[in-house]
Amino acid sequence: MKAITSLKHLGLSGCALALLLQGCSSHDSASAPAPAPAGPAPIYNPLNPETLQQFANAFVEIPIAPKNASTPTTYTVNVRQGSWDFGLRNRNGGVLNDPYTGKPIVTKTWGYDINGAFLGIYGATVEGTKGTALTFNYINNLRDEVNGVMGTGPYLTKHLLQLDYTLDGTDQGEPECRITTHFHGGDVPYTSDGHPDAWVTNDPAVQAKWVKAADPSVGFPGRVAGNALPPFTYPNNQEASTLWFHDHSMGITRLNAYAGVAAFYLLKDPVAEGAGALANLPKGRYANPVVPALQSDEFDLPVVIQDKAFTEDGSLVFPTFVNLGVYTYNALHDSSGNALASIRPEMWGNVIIVNGKAWPYKNVKSQLYRFRFLNGSDSRMYNLWFQDADTGEIITPDLAKAVAPTLTWPVVQIGAEQGYRDAAVDVATGPGSDGLLLTNGGRADLLVDFGHPVFKGRNIVLRNDCPAPFGGDFSQAAVDATTLDPKFTGRIMLFKVANTAGTPSPLLATAGPTTSLRTSIVPFVGISSEDLTRPAPRLVDMQERKDPVSSFLDPTTGLVTFRTILVLNNKMFRAPVTEKPELGSTEEWVFINATPDVHPMHIHLTKFQVIEKGYVDTTKFTYTPADGFALPTVSDPMAFIPNAEPPDPDPPESAPEGSLYRASPNELKVWKDTVMVPPAGVPLESGQPVQFPGYVRVRLKFNSLGAYMWHCHILSHEENEMMRSFLVVPKGSGN
Repeated sequence: MKAITSLKHLGLSGCALALLLQGCSSHDSASAPAPAPAGPAPIYNPLNPETLQQFANAFVEIPIAPKNASTPTTYTVNVRQGSWDFGLRNRNGGVLNDPYTGKPIVTKTWGYDINGAFLGIYGATVEGTKGTALTFNYINNLRDEVNGVMGTGPYLTKHLLQLDYTLDGTDQGEPECRITTHFHGGDVPYTSDGHPDAWVTNDPAVQAKWVKAADPSVGFPGRVAGNALPPFTYPNNQEASTLWFHDHSMGITRLNAYAGVAAFYLLKDPVAEGAGALANLPKGRYANPVVPALQSDEFDLPVVIQDKAFTEDGSLVFPTFVNLGVYTYNALHDSSGNALASIRPEMWGNVIIVNGKAWPYKNVKSQLYRFRFLNGSDSRMYNLWFQDADTGEIITPDLAKAVAPTLTWPVVQIGAEQGYRDAAVDVATGPGSDGLLLTNGGRADLLVDFGHPVFKGRNIVLRNDCPAPFGGDFSQAAVDATTLDPKFTGRIMLFKVANTAGTPSPLLATAGPTTSLRTSIVPFVGISSEDLTRPAPRLVDMQERKDPVSSFLDPTTGLVTFRTILVLNNKMFRAPVTEKPELGSTEEWVFINATPDVHPMHIHLTKFQVIEKGYVDTTKFTYTPADGFALPTVSDPMAFIPNAEPPDPDPPESAPEGSLYRASPNELKVWKDTVMVPPAGVPLESGQPVQFPGYVRVRLKFNSLGAYMWHCHILSHEENEMMRSFLVVPKGSGN
């Protein structure tokens, strides 16, 4: 009762309590009893997921963006406000009405209008071809509505969601409706990468006050006049892969992506994908069921998963705390007397959205499908596996073998973020450490053979059992019921499998672990230690520290808690660049994680190879964290214990399969751009040395000059300072 009593002191309603109590996560920090802060607090009327019907919405196949008939290599992309039906339905199957107006719910969203195709949320899927460069013209056309028509009225001045005005990027009075675009996974010039400070707002008259000159010395491409970004060039010289693009504006990246400013980008290679095993991948172009004027691939389906929160009237909400002063614990106010919102350590929604629909279902035929999964959530990671919705039976290799002894496991991963694997690998073989772990911003390219008899006639739920926040532990003790509920956030979508005898695909057997998928592509070789041009690994670390000026009320404890700043190399984003690889260089980076959470680290520009994971032995060797002046150091390379869990008495190579301290089979022999870094083995306590940090070793090459970002892809972490620039410099001038 202590937390509820303190919350009532804040003047929050019961509905507000419900929203605050769901999806709260905080970290160890000094706390104090919460006195009654002055001033109003935001009151939400949250939508209770228990009132919603699941598996009532048909899965939406995102259509392929149309090409411009006169200039097929140019895409015009407007960011617009629209409306979208997320499929929020009552449990009895009725339409969910706005409790205040009585009318059916209409949710305002933002999204990409691509060459005139506007869905209302996200963007249609762009298809690129290897070797054919594309030009993208991004325009900020965020306008209000007139006579019920979205995007036709005056320029929007307020964001769709609640901002935190203390964050870098929002604390200088910057316009709220800003955009820039990051091509996630794209090997592009730095001027087309979407620098978080190189944004444009929607009103050219306002933008004129924020123009900023380019600064090549730090790789800043400049902030232009008008409401359009300079033309972005995407060379498409990399391997065929599942990429995506999303907004990356400083201080509001999490909000813009959450509002819907994101889209898939499928880079294809007709030559390589038309030969060998890849020629037999499932495909079948047909008219999109939702937008018949556009096309989709019936059996090759991009799938984006997000968790979201709504109010009772169907509005999107990105939950916040009340920002409190650290001395008085009173609510902080803006110049108009409004209580200031504070970003949370993480954001947990309680409704799972797949391709824009709440818990959808898909009717599937008895044949092979390709699913290109993307985790588009702010903070939530997903651990995916399959279960019979009617019997509760978990679909496992043992069950599949019992049903069809001669057939291979019908779920394999054939690609990751930067292209095809060397060979297929079995995934999603069960819950916990047997599941397919999908991290924020990460992609997994899967083949699922619904022609396998184990699926025949079943209703199959795609499940999730990843605790939130995720510290590498799948046990029940690690689960917080307010952030992971098996009835809601533990369910993703439903597959209704045809009750007909299918023909199992021979592709799964021929694409197994002994046969290369890359017979028509350059074989996966990777980067050897002899290929490295930098003699020593580049050590970088991630740490948590207390925000000296901001705190919030943690409703789970009823205490005022210092806000957490998450930093890389103990430096905030604006600190001078410390990583300056040379053009054409090949380096080894070691991410050292001194925090209790798994962090998905994303590096712009470059693909990388995962070499190993493990922990740093701090009992025999000295690990000196970065202190804001010096970078981290480890006294002896032997301190890095590969493939072992801390504090393992018998390292190395002792971590079991599925351990976060061992690189998983689907992370090896494939190019990636996002990787999960395991946590510190013993949580960091105030005043105590770091115990057994987790680490990941990767190898990568730098092919373009200029400034690019590296950051945690938990976007709430990124905007809590867990982002830094690196600067690719000419040969002979790096560090």
